[in-house]
Order: sequence, then structure tokens, then C-alpha cells
Amino acid sequence: MSCSWMILVSAVLLSVASVAQTAIVEHTFNVATLSLPSICQPGNTSVTTVNGRVPGPEIEVHEGDTVVIHVINDSPYNVTVHWHGVLQRGTPWADGPAMVTQCPIRPGHRYTYRFSVAGQDGTLWWHAHSSYMRATVYGALVIRPRRDYPFPTPDEEKTVLLGEWWNGDAVALEKRSFSTGKPMPNADVYTINGMPGDSYNCSDTAINQIARFEVRRGKTYLFRIINAALNTAFFFKVAGHTFTVVAADASYTEQYETDVIVIAPGQTVDALMASDASPGCYHMAISSYQSAIPFPPPTGFNANTTTAIVEYVDAAPTTDARSPVLPIMPIPNDTDTAHTFYSSLTALIRPGRRTVPLAVDTHMFVTVGLGLSFCQPTQTQCNRTAPVVSANMNNVSFALPSTMSMLEARYRNAPSGVYTRDFPDRPPLAFDYTNGLLGSAPQLVFTGSPSTKVKTLRYNATVEMVLQNTALVGRESHPMHLHGYNFFVVAQGFGNYGGDAAAAGEFNLVNPQERNTVAVPTGGWAVIRFVADNPGARLHSWHFIASSNSPRGMWAMHCHIDSHFGIGLAMVFEVEMTPETTLAPPPPDLPQSVADAAIANYTFTVESMRVSQLCNSTDIIAVNGQLPGPTIEVNEGDAVAVKVINGSPYNLTIHWHGILQLLTPWADGPSMVTQCPIQPNSSYTYRFNVTGQEGTLWWHAHSSFLRATVYGALIIRPKNGTAYPFPAPDQEVPIALVDTGEWWSRNVVDVESDAVSSGQLPRVSDAFTINGLTGQLYQCANETYTVDVKPNTRVLLRVINAGLNTHLFFKVAGHAFTVVAVDACYTANYTTDTLVLAPGHTVDALMFTNASAGSYYMAVQAYDSLSPTTMSVSDETTATAIVRYNTTKSTKTTVTPVMPSMPTSSDSATANAFYFGLRGPAPSPGAPPAVPSKVDVNMTIELGLGQLPCDSTQSSCSGKSVAAAMNGVSFRLPSQMSLLEAQYNQTPGVYTADFPDAAPPSGTPMVEGTKVRRLKYNSTVEIVLQNPTAFPSENHPIHLHGFNFFVLAQGLGNFTPGNVSGYNLVDPVSRNTLAVPTGGWAVIRFIANNPGMWFFHCHLDAHVPIGLGMVFAVDNGTTPGSFLPPPPADLPQC
Repeated sequence: MSCSWMILVSAVLLSVASVAQTAIVEHTFNVATLSLPSICQPGNTSVTTVNGRVPGPEIEVHEGDTVVIHVINDSPYNVTVHWHGVLQRGTPWADGPAMVTQCPIRPGHRYTYRFSVAGQDGTLWWHAHSSYMRATVYGALVIRPRRDYPFPTPDEEKTVLLGEWWNGDAVALEKRSFSTGKPMPNADVYTINGMPGDSYNCSDTAINQIARFEVRRGKTYLFRIINAALNTAFFFKVAGHTFTVVAADASYTEQYETDVIVIAPGQTVDALMASDASPGCYHMAISSYQSAIPFPPPTGFNANTTTAIVEYVDAAPTTDARSPVLPIMPIPNDTDTAHTFYSSLTALIRPGRRTVPLAVDTHMFVTVGLGLSFCQPTQTQCNRTAPVVSANMNNVSFALPSTMSMLEARYRNAPSGVYTRDFPDRPPLAFDYTNGLLGSAPQLVFTGSPSTKVKTLRYNATVEMVLQNTALVGRESHPMHLHGYNFFVVAQGFGNYGGDAAAAGEFNLVNPQERNTVAVPTGGWAVIRFVADNPGARLHSWHFIASSNSPRGMWAMHCHIDSHFGIGLAMVFEVEMTPETTLAPPPPDLPQSVADAAIANYTFTVESMRVSQLCNSTDIIAVNGQLPGPTIEVNEGDAVAVKVINGSPYNLTIHWHGILQLLTPWADGPSMVTQCPIQPNSSYTYRFNVTGQEGTLWWHAHSSFLRATVYGALIIRPKNGTAYPFPAPDQEVPIALVDTGEWWSRNVVDVESDAVSSGQLPRVSDAFTINGLTGQLYQCANETYTVDVKPNTRVLLRVINAGLNTHLFFKVAGHAFTVVAVDACYTANYTTDTLVLAPGHTVDALMFTNASAGSYYMAVQAYDSLSPTTMSVSDETTATAIVRYNTTKSTKTTVTPVMPSMPTSSDSATANAFYFGLRGPAPSPGAPPAVPSKVDVNMTIELGLGQLPCDSTQSSCSGKSVAAAMNGVSFRLPSQMSLLEAQYNQTPGVYTADFPDAAPPSGTPMVEGTKVRRLKYNSTVEIVLQNPTAFPSENHPIHLHGFNFFVLAQGLGNFTPGNVSGYNLVDPVSRNTLAVPTGGWAVIRFIANNPGMWFFHCHLDAHVPIGLGMVFAVDNGTTPGSFLPPPPADLPQC
């Protein structure tokens, strides 16, 4: 007993020691599209990269480590990342093939891959697994052992990534290939570590275009060679040197001596090279292995040789460094050399490691090859009079599902419409598979419509699969890759597999090579075995009774020639669970199914248009000829892409008011803060997502007074299947939207220019509008916005104050409201008959239609907060719309609608009662507090109006100009570069980081400046906003970009420092725009968890150009996923 106890303790201690040595390795992958110089051609090529590099970053870990990769997709394309060769035991959601284990990461979204590399060491790699994006989105994944290598320890290691390059957007080329049904063009260039070398006949092949590997004589180097090419197998040589292969696909091999390495797409080889040649420079070279028969293939091939340089650096060269020795490469179709290499590798047998299983449970005979099919409906440019090339396994051409990933469908137990479980174990017809003369037999060569079929495997079953190449449409070697497993290659040969290889002793059941990708010989076959012991599940120490609906893992098997995968050379294994296992639920950030989420694409064309209003015709700037502009409607979690084409004569930007822009700061929009403006006849695409936000927001121009007419709603509904947290409205469209705005009967840019030139505030508006219309109370009113409602229904009003400079009272005669959200943040229900909205505010309110049948005015009127009221100069008109009960719709009547009783324009009591009365939703029992309790940064910001001397640009200014300031600093935008670009590029002289945390002493003159306040990432900031209590004072709606904040307290008079007893830390309302009371104060709190430059300014547009603003510069964090991403390729330049 004591001995057993000691053994147990020793085992536990060994396990603890092992765990203690492991690490969590984190990286952030920023996927973005860049414009890089073309190779051997003039001009640039649009390339999608990770962190701006091709190849992408190398991940280096040790066996047993946990890997965490934060992928942020700032490209215009959907993307996933596959960790090629990682077994993903218990982490199938991290495997990465698009629509197999996950839906793609949409533009503007992110996903974190988490997995372990326990039990694996060697060279693997990662790459995009969606479209042809992996042409440039790839990199190495190096797993080092915990202990010594099972071969002589090398003096140094070097990673060699082989690739292909197209002088064109690979994704666009793929789309064109699919649409036309024609093969994608061959690569323009082969690359070694992203470089073409010196063998291409073009002027731009300079010294910086060739990879260099420095070696010292007498040393041994471990080359980790990865074929990341899309479609090409390579011969690999180094002149004057030989290799000792020690591993393939991160599985150790018996040492194999060779002077040429053959490597198919997807494969890796670890090889030792002794630097025992004469000192000098030697070419490392790759050339294509063209396995196709007949040769050359009909589509031709790239016959170039790509080079790198192996340079001895410790001795005087005996060869001319300007003319490195070039190895003699095999001929392109040297199948004998390729087969010799592939078939000669054997596994290194080590104690405790898996060996080939001898008893087989499931036998499969699977043909792999090309065939023909007819154009699909989505192939819009396809020649429908002729067949197109397709690919198949057992005559099944595979198609990915389009609405939900296969793994998610199985987890939800909803495979119907996503996949079927009828992948055949054998081809439907047996034939002479390698006879090329049978290509004219339609029953053999035509595959029918693509389908999504899986083969279900019993957990722990041993599977033997014969992979038989066919010759119906040419013959070539197919590199078949299996996700989630390594397999043993027990035999391979040419011709038709006869079934007697095992009996004839041709099977290697002692030390067959172990791989994840096998190159099935041209016109031949390979036999593999694996144990289906990876259901993608977690093993439990408890048991339950398994049902027929137990979840399964999903593991793709496909040709790693991407041009074949896209036309159907694939299938999927579904592995059953056991009573001891269960599929872990999907991570909370798993990209949503296409059925649940979408990419909302819009085009905004900004142009002049003529509008008749108030007895005048006025030229305005509008979007798509609409006033208000288009409504953007999305669901929570969606991505939004808006291409803005500026056809106006003015510089322009668009701000997405209230969108948090988490790690998409380049899309925020304030001119010269996060971007230079879009100049006339130019365009820019804003890309962002609406994850974690629901409710009513809006968009508007953020350059000059253009937002008077360039604005519209942005409605974010809960994601499909999710309800509102308030009683569901019966009616939301078309009454859902009420944009309230201001109207000038002249060009608003001229209105602003006159104000700036004179040093005075702009003239007041001529009218207010509801959804762009003034209503019946104005002269020449020819149209009134009218909404029809049903009696006794609940209507959700989404009210937006898009006005430039005026707070508004909003009422509907005879009706009350229940406020349920403000600024796209849910609130506790608040009942009132008057809504009060400052410029920039949104309010979602339920209105019950329980009045008598008839028509009722919806009315908006100015709330003029200026104190004293004798100084008030405001638009005193009232805009109206009509709420009409549909019982009266068909009855013509001249009865005037009922008019609500409006507050007086100076009714601050009503305004403050509304603003102060809002609360956030009641916290759930036991939930942690939402408001951060520990404050890192305390600030008091005093808002003030005053005067500054006229400057030289104010041609009609007399002496003094009206000005505004925060803490005595009148803010000025930069003129040559946006603040965000200056932050990202660390450019000095654009701004200073010395915005004060408190107001200067009374009487201190205002100063002008571009001052920002730096904030540490994730710091909690509390700000007291203090309006002056002395004359003059008015309510300032202060808007914070990039964040919502909690409103902890508000009051009149001066804030008493340290008086926190009145703080609401339980259920404060959240907002993005706060109306600071006239002669009063407010306290807000937020967490600075969003790196970038974030404008904090008064949303009275008259106050922004005169200085009532500042900017928060939030630093990068210290963890992956908290860094400022690079700017998009089409970001406007100043």
C-alpha cells in the first residue's frame, strides 16, 4: 500500500512540475489589406496580410503550451485561420476551416483562437482557411520539445517558408475563376520567405528581394521547411549541400539522407544541414514539381526557379559572392525523384509513442480526382454551353454550407439543410481508375450538383482509407490533408490499388511515416490508417447515458491544392461522442452564423440637391438625394461597411454617433481627429461592427455645418432570436424613426463661414423639421410627415435630435411615453408626456395608442437654456408631424389635429426633471456592479464661453471673437495630419499631451491649443463637468466618442469636491452625450479600454469651431488585442 501511495504522489508531482513549465503564448493578428509593390511589374498589388507582413509572424512555443491568438479582421474580406497540423483535442472550435468548424470572421470583427499543443513538437504552420487569402496570410508555428531533440542538437534553427505570389488580389482572382469556371492563373512568382530571389529577369529584383541565411563552417543547422504555396509542390535544394531529414509534418522520422527535398502544399519537413562546403555563397533554390499527366498541363505552369542565398560568414569566401553556386534542379515532371522521397520516409519509433493500429474497424476506398460538371447558378460568367472542371471524392463534389458551420449545426443538433450523413465508403462504380481513356464516359466523369456529405465514425474506431487517384480528367498528385489527426501512411504505389498489398507484405506496419498531409502519387494510390479518437470533446470523470443525438466533432479532409478544394475535392468526418465526452459549447466570441449575422453594405453618394422649403428653393448637400439620409438597419453583432463617395464641392467625413468603434478608430469619423477629410471626387469605406450595442444611434457629417442636412438613423435591433428587454412593440415601422433637425434657407456652409469670419455665433435656424419636413405651422408648408397607427397598440418611437444647435422638447398631443432607452443604452422604464433631447441625443420610447380616434400633432419646439433669458436668441417656431389613427385614414376631414401644450422655451425645470430622472436597468441579483469602483484618473473640466482676439483669417471680425474653452484651453484641430495618424506614427509637433486636469485660477486668460489628455489603457476615469454658475451659462451637450459613460450625479450650482454621497453607483444611466445643466454640473465615469484618439466636445455645432472640445489619447494596452490597428489602405490623406 505504501509503495502504491508513493507512486501516486510521484506521478502527481511529475504532473504538477510539467504543468508548471508550460506557458500561455499570446499573439494579436491584425488582418488588413495593404498596397504593396508588384513583383516584376510596375504598380502596386492589393495584398491581405497579418500585421503588415508576408509571411506573417512566427509563433514559437514549447510542447504543452497554450496558444491564444486574437485575430482582428480589418480587411474587406471574411477570414478564418487554420492551425495546420494542430490536433485540437477538446478545442474543435479553434480549428478554423470556414463553414466547417466556424463561420468566418467578418470585416470589422474579431475572434480569439485558444488551443493547446500538448503531445506535439516539430514544425507546423498557420494560414487563412477562407478563399485564396492564404496566398499571403500564412506563417510558421514552431513547437519545440520540453526535452532534447531525438537527433543531434543543431547549432541553430532557420525557418524557410515557400510560397506563391500573384500580381493581383488573390481573392478577386479566385472569385473571377469561380464565376467563369476557368482555372485560376498560375502564380507570377514563387517566393522563399516572401522574396522572389535573383533569378527573375526584372529590374526590381535587388538585394532586398532575396532571402539570406548566414551559416558558419562546421556547424549544423536545422531547416524548418514549409510549403505554404496554394497550388504547387516544390523540389528544394541547396547547392553543394545535403540534408538529413528528421521530421515531417511535426512527426519525427528515421534519419533520411538526401540532396533534394520534395514537399507538397501543406507539408513541412525538418532537415539538418551541415555547413561543410567551401566558404562562400550558395543558392538555396526551389522549382515546381509538375505531377500532371499529360505534361505540360493544358494551363501551363510557372517554370521559374526561385532562389535564396546561404552565405558562409566566418571565413574568406572561395566562391564569388556575386555569383552564388546554383544547384542542379530535377526536371519539372520528375515523378521518380518525388516518389522516392515521399515513400522513403519512416517513423522514428520511441517508447510511449503511438504506433500503427493493426486491427481495422472501418474500411474505406475513396477515389480522388478531377471530373466535369455544369455551371452552377452562382457562376454568372460561366459558359453554359460547355462543361467545367470539378473535383470529387467517390464521385461526390463537396460544397461548403452557406448559412451555418457544420460543427455548429451538429452542436445545435440541427444538421438538416446543412449537411447529410451519406458520404459513401466506395465509389458508385468500380472502373479502371488510372485509365485516361475513360474520360469520355459521362457516368464516370460527371459528378452532378455539389453537396455537403459527411462520413460518421464511431469514437475510437480504427479507419483504413485507400486514396485512389483517378485519370478521368488528367492525372496529378493530390496532397490530401486531414484536420484533427495525424495518420500513418502504410503503403503507396502506382496504378490501381488491388486490395492485396497487405497480404503481399507491402504494408509497413512497423514504422510507417506519420503525417497530416499525404501526396497521393500521380496515377497511383496511398493507404492511410488513423484512430478516430478525437471527437473534438472534453473527457469527463463522470458518465452519462449517451443518446443517438450525442454531439460529434467535425474534421475536414481535403486536397491542399486550393484550386481543387474550391471545386469540390473534399469531405468531412463526423466523429461520435462517448458517454465520457461532451462537445464543449462554442466560445462566446465565436463568429455568428450567416443566418444570425450579416455584413450590412451601403453606398453613400454625397451630392448637391435642390429643395423647396419655406417659400424658397435652397441647394443643400445630401446623401443619396434624401433628407434625412438613408437609415442603416442592422442587428447586434453585424458588421457595417459604408462606402462614402464625395460628389460635393466640400471636404467631408462621416461620424457614426455612439458606435464604440472598439479597435476600429479609423472609422470614427471626426475630421482631423481620426482621419483627414474625404476630398471632393474621392471616396472612403468605413468599416466597423455593432457588437454589444442595441438601440437607436445615428450618423452625421463631422466636418463643418454639413450635418445640418447630412444625417440619418442607425438602428441596431437585438440579434435574431433575442427579444427586447421591454414589452415588445406592436408597431415599429414606419413610425419607428423621428429625426428632428434644423433648417436654414441658405447654404449652411456659408452660414458657418460668415460666423467664423465675423467672430460671432451663427444665425439661428429658420425652422425645425421632423423627418426633413417642417409641418403645417410654417409658411408654404406643402407636406407634413404623417404616421398611421392602430388603436390600442404599443408603438416604439425612435427619436433623434439631429439639430445643430438646439435642445428640443418633443410631445404628441393626448399621449404619454415610456422611455426604455437613451443613446442606445437601455433604461429603467420612465413615464413622461415630454421628451427632452439635446443635440446628439436619441430616445427610444413606447407610446400606447389609447386616445380617441382622430389626428394628433407630434410637435418639437426649442428648449433655450441660455441664462439669463434676456440674452436668448433662438428659433421660436414649432415643427409638427401628424399621428393619425387609421380608423380615420379613409375619411377626408378638415379638422385640425389636436395640438399638445408645449413647455415654455426657457423651462429648465422640465428639462432637468427629464434628464435627472433617467436610471439604468436594475442590476440582476448577485451580479457584480456595473460601475467601476476604483478610480485611476480624476478630472474636473470647466466649460466656458468667452472671447479671444480676432485672428488674421477672420476678415469681418472687429477686435474680439467669441470663443469657448475647456479648462481655459480653446481647442484647435490640426491642419496637416489627423491626431490618430500622429499617435499611430508617433509624429511630433501635431499635438501636445498637456491638457490640464483642472480649471485654471479665475481670471486666467483663455489659450488656444491642440492639447490632449493621455490615458493609460484600461484606466477608470471620473470627470466632473462644471458649467459656469455666473453669467452667461447654458446647457452644453457634451459628447464622448469611442465610449459610453455612467452618469453618476447631476446638480445645480457648483460641485462640492469629495461629495460622493449623492453618487448613484447602483443603476446610473449610461449615455454617450450628456446635457450638462445650465449653471450646474454632472459627474461621469468610464473605462478607457479602447486605444485611439477620442474627441470629447460640445454637440452644439456653433461651439465646436470656437474651441469647446478636447481629445483623450488612450494608450495601447500590454496584452494582445489592446493595440491600435494600422490604418486602412484607403484612409484619406490630407
